[in-house]
Amino acid sequence: MTYKAIIFDLYGTLVGNFSRQAYDKTQEQMAKILGVPYQKFWHIKAETIKDRSLGSLSAEENIVEICRRLNVKVDKTQIEKIFALNYEFTRNSLVPKPEVLEGLDRLKRSSYLLGLITNCNSTVPQLFPQSPLAQYIENPVFSCKERVKKPSCRIYEIACERLNVKPEKCVYVGDGSSEELTGADAVGMFPILKRADLTDVYDPHRSDVENWQGPVIDEIAELCSIVPELA
Repeated sequence: MTYKAIIFDLYGTLVGNFSRQAYDKTQEQMAKILGVPYQKFWHIKAETIKDRSLGSLSAEENIVEICRRLNVKVDKTQIEKIFALNYEFTRNSLVPKPEVLEGLDRLKRSSYLLGLITNCNSTVPQLFPQSPLAQYIENPVFSCKERVKKPSCRIYEIACERLNVKPEKCVYVGDGSSEELTGADAVGMFPILKRADLTDVYDPHRSDVENWQGPVIDEIAELCSIVPELA
């Protein structure tokens, strides 16, 4: 089969993994601004991750909700400071390595359609147009905007609809978080695991990685030879 599109995961695939160590430090700063115990802040923020990734809560609304649950009053200045921390962390996290951009450029010049599916909060789609990735990725799909997340078949179908291509004509590449490779396979895509360092993530034990027996890549440029061979 000849594949027309390659759809990527974001964190751990096109950019570095979402660093638990770095983000925990950012959350410590957030808790300090609010004057609340860090562990309580972290616990409630973790509880609201689904609401953020499905677009039920914006970054600002999430802080207000956390404070409501902690019975803490928050003012506009505090929210702005916390939002600035979150904004800066996300902006820095969306910087890909040069070799990733080189790989995407080669794939683009080979006439592949390049897409993206990511489970994320509302700050990512705000900042993605400023990322160097935006020049290569057509119609990125963000869970917080679509209100559906991986591994639901629907989010993969949305990505295919945006690229005007059938799932059977798509390769999906990801680091195995959120059972994304299983989800891609269920909808008819050909999944490929992008090997990633899982020592500094919130979900180091991933069934899609631990049970994976399909093709694996270390660099995006490897797809330039692998995908044509799949045909």
